[in-house]
Amino acid sequence: MTTTETASGKAERLIAKLGLHDSYPFAHHFAETPMGVMHYVDEGEGTPILMLHGNPTWSYLYRDFIAAFSGTHRVIAPDHIGFGLSEKPGEESAYTLDAHIRNLEALVTVLDLRDITLVLQDWGGPIGLGMAARHPERIKAIIAFNTFGFYPVIDGIDPENLKLPAPLRLMRARAIGDFLVRRMGFFERNAMPTAIANTARYKRVRRAYTGVFETSTDRAGVMAFPRMIPTNTRHPSAKILMQETGPFLASFTGKAHIFWGLDDPFFPVEALHAWKKRLPQARVTELADAKHYIQEDAPEIIIPAMRTFLQEG
Repeated sequence: MTTTETASGKAERLIAKLGLHDSYPFAHHFAETPMGVMHYVDEGEGTPILMLHGNPTWSYLYRDFIAAFSGTHRVIAPDHIGFGLSEKPGEESAYTLDAHIRNLEALVTVLDLRDITLVLQDWGGPIGLGMAARHPERIKAIIAFNTFGFYPVIDGIDPENLKLPAPLRLMRARAIGDFLVRRMGFFERNAMPTAIANTARYKRVRRAYTGVFETSTDRAGVMAFPRMIPTNTRHPSAKILMQETGPFLASFTGKAHIFWGLDDPFFPVEALHAWKKRLPQARVTELADAKHYIQEDAPEIIIPAMRTFLQEG
């Protein structure tokens, strides 16, 4: 049995175990990447929309968006390695921002995606923009949802001594972080619910986010992301943000639309202000009652606005 066949079998088992066939009725596709087999959704035809998730989610986050846009576009929604239905290497050190970018590059090049509209949320921002910086000729437009792509994420703060919120500092700590995040599933079970305003909707789909991580080994990628946040310019992630993604955004003249949940406990509104400076041409939709995972909080607002944005060419 090939690695892809093994991944496909595991994906089907998880979808069945979690009861997701109705809410996530998409065909499974797999691609080889430098870190392992990546699962992705590939629905519809036309110019591509590449939808990228962050921590600790997966392409399930975009289920409503895939259904909404696959009638007019080719919608590709991958699960980053370590997440969702993709392969989950157990060694945390394997996960770096550059590694995630290289994985996405492998997918984009094997599918030969061009005229891409990038949809970015959370860590999907630096990963997607890292790919874009290395393949700018493939990018047509950017849609940003509560994400980052430059360092520091807020203008005017000390880039050599970035202060993180207490929960992030706790998760980054070696012993307690490993216990909370890897063994107890703190991020998907505790932190994520605090960052979704629509609690009733989240309760209906909670298992989709918690159930894809079956062991502490599966959570190596979840644990790696908090520790990948740079707090000084010497950090490898900061170098990519400063030398690749930041300059790409500074030179990007294509269409852009920013959607932002203003009640985000992870990203302060000053991060939105920084985005407005980087993409002055962007249309901005501020969602007063939405939090971090705005795909769960406000799809009924975002999808029609996205449709108008895409139809405008």
